[in-house]
Amino acid sequence: MAEPRAFKRIVLGLQPSAPASIMNLAVELADLLHLDLLGLFLEDTSLRDLASMPFAREFRLLEGGWRRLDLDRLVEDFELAARSTERMFAHATKGLPIRCQFEVIHGSTGETIASISRTDDIVMIVEPASPVGRATQQFSWLIEAAFQSAAAVLLVPIHIARTSGSVVAIVASPDDPSLDAAAAIAIAAREELVVFEAREGIIDDAYIRRLAADFSLPIRHLAGSLSLFASGALPPAFRQLRERLVVMTRGVFGDEVALTIAAARRAPVLVIEPPEMRPKATE
Repeated sequence: MAEPRAFKRIVLGLQPSAPASIMNLAVELADLLHLDLLGLFLEDTSLRDLASMPFAREFRLLEGGWRRLDLDRLVEDFELAARSTERMFAHATKGLPIRCQFEVIHGSTGETIASISRTDDIVMIVEPASPVGRATQQFSWLIEAAFQSAAAVLLVPIHIARTSGSVVAIVASPDDPSLDAAAAIAIAAREELVVFEAREGIIDDAYIRRLAADFSLPIRHLAGSLSLFASGALPPAFRQLRERLVVMTRGVFGDEVALTIAAARRAPVLVIEPPEMRPKATE
């Protein structure tokens, strides 16, 4: 097996509303792959800017109407949420042999992701809990900033269907790095690898057999339709899988395909950069 991309750190943006299962997923993946874990509690300063404006209002149901945004209360609520989340992070990472760090970041969410992420990072983007949150421009900016960074991106639905199961590689070319990345994760997790070719005949069967034999790795080899993936639809065989994680390479399909798969399958989707798109790592 070719050496997969050497990841060194998972960057997790933490929200007070995110369920504990999301943090547990980040901890499990970091421990499984021997990666550092950076938990970021993000305060988007645009909310403070809004609260400072004299016309800004919020609707308080229990108080029977619109009230001016209380900046002091916003600050206090944020600090309480940050301390609570830090305690949860410390509890979830207690005793792990990996380096775990928690930081509170003030600033634009998109700019924070762009400035902090590195070529050897996996940036976890968690779907907002509410439909309103998913539809906001802020979430769109976060997705855009993550995909424009040098890091790999792990898209995580708010409700995950399975915490065990196969690792799926969507392979679109003979040298697609998603195959080796997915194989490395499947080996570490002791799970089945499903090689899903975007069209039949991309991968040499002899390579698959060697990979299975060398690592005692159970492998299923399926073929789908490139046109279906490109249109955002899922081939019927894909819908019958019971996967815990999907790995695909960026640039083969539009970024919205990864979002579609994560939402439809309720499974995390790891989008890695192809070698030609990765900046050279700095020492």
